This record gives sequence, structure tokens and C-alpha cells, in this order.
Amino acid sequence: MLTKISFTFGSRQVLKKIISQNTDRKLKLMQASTHSNKLALFDFSGKETVFKTPVNLTVLNESLNANFNGILYYQSFQVNGDRQKLLYDSLDKIIDDAPEIGNGFLMNSVSNQSESSTLILLSAWNDFEDLTAWRESDSFKSLANFTTIGSDNYYYDEIYRPVY
Repeated sequence: MLTKISFTFGSRQVLKKIISQNTDRKLKLMQASTHSNKLALFDFSGKETVFKTPVNLTVLNESLNANFNGILYYQSFQVNGDRQKLLYDSLDKIIDDAPEIGNGFLMNSVSNQSESSTLILLSAWNDFEDLTAWRESDSFKSLANFTTIGSDNYYYDEIYRPVY
């Protein structure tokens, strides 16, 4: 099981250099769909980070088919109090059902102490159509109470597509 992942942001030139210097790692260069100039480099090797300014995630659960090909859907949830356990259980169920949908799911916690209540769901999809179909499914609807921003809830999502 993968126990940790990390990612960082930067220019194409800097991120390509990191890739060329670390050919032993499972690195994926991705571009945000809503911010076309925002590039991210994900490290799925499970090793200690090589990034100077990483976002480190601890993997809490993953699907068995986690090959992370295609587009990545990054969802960040931060809830307070009793809702934390409910969110955790909802994400856990999605991952348990994952072999039937998508290319893989990872539920993560942010390793940064100040954001320890943040949970991240990272999923991989063949294409936008598959992701859209999931976002219209009952599985995704189980997260509806957590995908709005309110006084006790923060939510952020981003779609990343591969850069070659």
C-alpha cells in the first residue's frame, strides 16, 4: 500500500528538471484545468520527497486499482467537530466501492500540523466524461454536505490533466 505522496508547483522548466533528475520515481506532471498556467508535479513513489516546497500527504486508504492514469481530481475537505468522522466514513466508503469506478482513489490527510483536520480525496479518471458521470452518481452525492463552503466547512477542488 502506498503510504505517502507529495506534490509541488512550479514552472514547466523547473518541474521537467526535477523529473529528469529523478527517473526512479513515479512522477506525474499535471496542469490545472481551471488555471491553465498552474503546473503541479505529483510524486506517487511513496518515498521521502525530493521537492524543496512540497505538499506532503499521508495515505489513509486507497483503492486496489490505483494506477493514477488519466486526469486527476483533487478534492480538499476541512470540517470541524463531529462532522470529521462522518466525512472520513463517507470517503472510506467511496474508496471501498472504487474498484467499480475510476482508475483509482486515495484518501489522504495533510501532513502539515496546522492543516491536520484536512482530508484529501485524489481520484484518477480516464477522461472528463467518466469524472462527470461519477459527479452525477449517488456515490458523489454522499459528499454533498461537505462540498460547500460554510462556517464549519471548507471545500476546494481542482481537475488536473496530464502534461506530456
